[in-house]
Parts: sequence; C-alpha cells; structure tokens
Amino acid sequence: MDEEYIPENVAHPDVYRAALDVLSDANEFNAMTVSDLMDAIVEELPEHPKSYLIYRDINASAQDPLSRIRSRKGRNGGYFLVAATLQPTEPNLPTKQEADQEKTYERHLWPLVAMWLREVKQLNSATHEIANLKKGGVWSNPDVVGLTPIEELGFFDVEITTVEVKPSLHQWRYFFFEAVSHKRFSERVYFVYKTEEHDPKETEELRRYAEKHNVGLVELQLSDDDHKKLTKWSKLKDSEKSALLEYFVEIMPAPFEAISVRDKVSFLKQMGVSSKKELYSFGIGD
Repeated sequence: MDEEYIPENVAHPDVYRAALDVLSDANEFNAMTVSDLMDAIVEELPEHPKSYLIYRDINASAQDPLSRIRSRKGRNGGYFLVAATLQPTEPNLPTKQEADQEKTYERHLWPLVAMWLREVKQLNSATHEIANLKKGGVWSNPDVVGLTPIEELGFFDVEITTVEVKPSLHQWRYFFFEAVSHKRFSERVYFVYKTEEHDPKETEELRRYAEKHNVGLVELQLSDDDHKKLTKWSKLKDSEKSALLEYFVEIMPAPFEAISVRDKVSFLKQMGVSSKKELYSFGIGD
C-alpha cells in the first residue's frame, strides 16, 4: 500500500491524508495524543469536518489493518505511524502477467482448501465458489469462505473464516496483504501457500508478518505432480482427496478477532447471502 490507500471506513479522505502528514514524526515510542492530532488536522484543513467526525475517521483508520496509522490506548497512549517496510511497495508489485498466471495455478487449489476447512477445521458451510463472483474487488474477494452459524439461548450470530490461497511464495510480500485485507469482515483469516521445499528463511519472515497481523499460516506441501491432479478434481476418488489433506501443515493458527455485525452483514450480502435459510445452506454440496 502507498499513502493513497484510503481505509474503507474513513468518511473524509482529506482527514486521513492530513493525519498521515501530521504523524510523520510520530512512532510507537513518541505517540501524539488524540487532542493534539485533532488540533493539527484542523490547522491543516481550512475546511474541516466537525470534531467528532475527525475523531471517527482517525479512530477508524487506526483499526484498518492496511492503514499505517495505529493507536495505543490508555492514559499514556496516542497515535503514531507504523513503518512502511511491512507494506507492499511498488517494486514488489507483480506484473499483470504474473498475477494472471498465479491466479490460474491457485484456482486448482481452491476445492482442496475448501475441503480442508470442512474436514479439518470442521466448517461444514465452506466453499470456493465465492472466489468466482469477483464482487469484492482485488482486496475484498477471498478465495475460500467458511461460515459457522451460532444459535444459542435466543442469540444468533455467524463466525466468518476466510482463506487467501497461493500456489507458491513468489511475490508473497504483496499477496499476503490480500489476506490481511479480509480482516475487515472476517473473524479468522488464513494464508495458505503451496510449496515443495521448505525454505526456513522465507518461512520465518512470513511468520513474522503473520504474527504481526494475526493471520493464520498454513503450508501445503504438495508436489507439482499432485498439483496437476487437482485439474481433474471432480474425477478424483474420495480417498485420493482425503489423502491430500495430510499435506496441510498449520504453522500458525488463525486467532479469533471480533468484527462488527454491520461489517459481517455487508460482506454476507456481497456474497449473495440475504436470509437465514441461505446462511445455513451456504457451501453445502460444493
């Protein structure tokens, strides 16, 4: 992400841009109080929103995982910028040809990953068909989605799990942030990547990214020959499919992080789920 990225829940982009400018010298150990930040934004924007709207925007930007703005709560807290080194930068962006090729290879992995969610993670309502809808744009279109409806003691909710799947670690520093972007609407997020050979150096750096952004990390130790078999997924025997589940190695579990009901409902509607009946039938039979 560069500084032109505007968090979805920020109503006034100029406020976000001004906050980035004002916080240029602030860091985790030298945070700026919210009152000082708001005053500085007012000075920078001749025509500024009301104070409570400025606060809403800077608070929302600090909660967006793709934003550089962060906050530390408490009496000695404040707002600051995180280093840009953990953000994808222009030299690391894949070419269109690389991105298209990556997507072609990963499509064959989607049914297997959906099966992993159902059989290993026991999410009966899981599907990869959502990825074909392309309704969420580049940063809001998970490859695999699993839903867990919860209906107890008169309460009703649904837990959303999403997965970003990659056929290799090529350009992973860019693609990883596709998984991070899911955290706006998903309570558990996984980054699953295929590899034939374990690279400790690459995996250790990826692990640091996953720890920092609370994303589950799963290595799919699948050979190229097994990958080719997936092109005929519907013709594979059930025993052959089950055997492939043994190649998933969960390096880090996906921690649960609560998401607002409003954001979840928006995502579910985007995925075509508009009733409780559709919620319970989601992914069944895929």
